Amino acid sequence: MAAAHIRAGKTGDWSFTISQSKLTEGGYSGTADVSFEGRHRCKLVLSGPDLSLDRGEEMLKRKCINWIERREAEADDVSRSNEREEA
Repeated sequence: MAAAHIRAGKTGDWSFTISQSKLTEGGYSGTADVSFEGRHRCKLVLSGPDLSLDRGEEMLKRKCINWIERREAEADDVSRSNEREEA
C-alpha cells in the first residue's frame, strides 16, 4: 500500500510517497521516498513492533515533513550567507 503526499515549501513543491506494510507478527514497517522537482532526494524508514498502521503512517509523514523543513532551513541559511558576502 502506498500513499502520495505533496508539501508546498518555501523553495517549491516537495512530494513524498509512503509505502507501508503490516508485519505478520504485528507492528509496522514503512519507507518514504522524498522528491523535489521530480528528483529523488531521500529515503526515510520507520519500523516499530508496537505501532499500528495509522500511527506508523502519521509518524513517518511527520518525519518527512521535518526532513523537508530542515532542508529548507539550510537553504535559507546558505542564501543569507551569500547575501552577506555580496554586500
